[in-house]
Amino acid sequence: MPKSKDDSRRKYIDEPLARTAIKEQLATRFNFIEEVEAVDPDGNTFWIDAVSCCGERGWTLGWEFKRSPLFKSEFADALRQAIRYRLSKIVDQRLPEFKDRRLPAIAMFPDWLGEHDEDGISYAREAEGMRLLAAQFRVGAMREKANDQLRFIMGQNAIWDSTTGWTKNAEGVLFGKRGLGAMRKRD
Repeated sequence: MPKSKDDSRRKYIDEPLARTAIKEQLATRFNFIEEVEAVDPDGNTFWIDAVSCCGERGWTLGWEFKRSPLFKSEFADALRQAIRYRLSKIVDQRLPEFKDRRLPAIAMFPDWLGEHDEDGISYAREAEGMRLLAAQFRVGAMREKANDQLRFIMGQNAIWDSTTGWTKNAEGVLFGKRGLGAMRKRD
C-alpha cells in the first residue's frame, strides 16, 4: 500500500500545480491577481496567494493554495493560514480600491474530505468540523466534483457551483452578520 511519504495519493503534489489547475478551471469566471501584499493585525507583512474578482457579481475572494492534504495537521495548517488572510488588510499597490480593506472571504484549494494514506482510516468528521469552524471566519473550501466541476463550500453551505453560479444564500453567508453563541433572549 502506498504511503504519503512518497506523495502518491496526492492529486496535487505541490502548491503551483493546485494553483494552475484552479486558475485554468475558473479563468472565465474569476480574474486572479497573484501574490497580493497584506498586513496582519500584528503588523506583519506577508503575501496572500491570490485575490480574485468574480465577473458575475463583482465579489472579491482571497485564495490559499496548498498541495493535496493527507493528514489533519496539513488541513488545519492551511485553514489557519487562510483565517490569517481573512483578518489581514490589503496594502498591495496593484489594488488601490482595496487599500486597508479586509477580504470578505477566503477560498482554500484543494479541499480535504478526510482521506488518509492508510485505506482503513478516514477523518471525514474531523475535516467537516474544521470546515465548520473556519466558516465562522468566512473561510471556505473549493471542492472538486465529478467532470471537472467545482463547488465553493463554506461550512455546510455550497454557495457557488461551477454549473449554476452563486446560490441565493451566498450573499448572506459572505457578507451577512454572524451570531456568536446562543441568540435566544430570555425575558
